[in-house]
Amino acid sequence: MQGTEQLNSLLRDTGDAPLNEAELDVVVRQSTLQGEEIADRQQDRKERKKYALLVFVFLVFFTLIILGIIAFQGFNNFTCFYLSDTVLVTLITTSLATVVGIFLIVMRYLFKQAG
Repeated sequence: MQGTEQLNSLLRDTGDAPLNEAELDVVVRQSTLQGEEIADRQQDRKERKKYALLVFVFLVFFTLIILGIIAFQGFNNFTCFYLSDTVLVTLITTSLATVVGIFLIVMRYLFKQAG
């Protein structure tokens, strides 16, 4: 649509003088490239949404598994599941670092700074 408007604008600006073959070819190439760029951006947006959702689901399940392990540790009298304090602190710390790290990587990809 934008390419058509650009072509109409160019035609109005030239008045009654017809466009020569080279000028018309340039306008057609520019409008085609703009259309392809728009299609690429739309596809990028769809892919970003899809992968953001997948990463979110992964992080939710990862967090639930860690919370489950911590809950089993809390009920170790009933579950016969025991982790030493050092292992538990390491598990919580590395899990938090993993979740925050993945979140930051995904957010930087989704919200790139122009430049």
